[in-house]
Amino acid sequence: MFNGSWKESDESVINIDIVDPNIDVDALNITLGSFYNDNVLIRPTQVVSILAAARLLQLEDLIQQCESIMKDSISATTVCKYYMGATMYGALDVESQCLQWLQRNLLSLREIDLLKDISCELMEKIVGSPNLCVLQVELDVYTLVKKWLYLQLFPDFEGDMTSLSEQMGYFKGLAEGKENHYFLMTKEGRKYISVFRQVRFHHIINDMQSVKTLYADHIVSPEWLQPYFTYQWNKMLAVDQGLDKGPQQLSEEEFNKTAMRCGRILQKNGKYCWRWTGYSYGFDLLIILTKRGFVFKRNTQSQPYNGSVSLQPTRRIFYKFSVMSLDKNGMVTYSKSTPIHRLRFVPDEDIPILTLEEAATFPLHICFNVVYVTPCESVPLPTLPTLTNEDWDKIDDIQGVPSSSVHLDPTLNPESLLSNSSAE
Repeated sequence: MFNGSWKESDESVINIDIVDPNIDVDALNITLGSFYNDNVLIRPTQVVSILAAARLLQLEDLIQQCESIMKDSISATTVCKYYMGATMYGALDVESQCLQWLQRNLLSLREIDLLKDISCELMEKIVGSPNLCVLQVELDVYTLVKKWLYLQLFPDFEGDMTSLSEQMGYFKGLAEGKENHYFLMTKEGRKYISVFRQVRFHHIINDMQSVKTLYADHIVSPEWLQPYFTYQWNKMLAVDQGLDKGPQQLSEEEFNKTAMRCGRILQKNGKYCWRWTGYSYGFDLLIILTKRGFVFKRNTQSQPYNGSVSLQPTRRIFYKFSVMSLDKNGMVTYSKSTPIHRLRFVPDEDIPILTLEEAATFPLHICFNVVYVTPCESVPLPTLPTLTNEDWDKIDDIQGVPSSSVHLDPTLNPESLLSNSSAE
């Protein structure tokens, strides 16, 4: 516009129509001032507006300066604004770093305003990522999405995370007196299905208390969850009958799609030994932190365990194990990760998997992805249904879904399992 073959190049006065609401007078003044001074002071509160103005005027040096400032100042208060600005103005590196920040920090933070600011599209990316740092197990991902959903419905909610947790009975309350009422099947709820579809329900239904939570919430229809029970039942039978001793080969795509996601924060240095809850196909995997680093142990008889334990002479897993130290703004100060790797265990075997350097500081964030069983094409990984407009049109007043749309072959009846558990 100001040089080259543009018609405005020879004009002394240039009129510019600015329709972008992100560009205000202050941002435009700073942007135009960069013509005369290379040392432009840009505050994080202004940077998105200045990036917008710099992109309008095609000022590459200023664009790069804005992107650098954004990457250095990502925090809970800026990350969503930066992400939206980066996607709008083509700052791909900033967009990627914002997404990575959210994947690292979202489950460990207790920031109500941050959850409010996350769009449906962004939440879908976060929850679906294999790099999501889960605080404990997959149920915690579901719980986070449930809280996020409530804040999307009630953006004026005032309170902390504790008071937000107390509001989680809202969805169950909607179903009172309506036996077949499930929130995602309502007109108000269906636009959020894409986010819940990213939750790995096959790793939630492995735990009885988690199953009870899913059914009590009345968010996801039991009929939609039935295929996950079919999937896990087939996997359990294959392991129990010795047909599956763990994957021999696994592509990165398969691993990222099927792995169980777990995590933990170790608040201070010391010796640790733990396992994550949930059914693990008879493979009682203990994670041990020693002075030198982390060790995996396949426990069969050396430690007490309430669940079933496989005594097969060998078992295999694929895993990825990562550790991080973060500063007060959630930025990485230390990180170390294994590649996606296969291990073969005999009973009660210990295998060192990661050594910590002195640069590692506590609290230490642990991210662990693991695959215990072999994926197979004959038993595909289930997902929540994708319904057409015609399907939605068939939903009646009690939110019944046409069986041809989502109902598969008869499978385990989770409700009978729950009633048996209660009777005991």
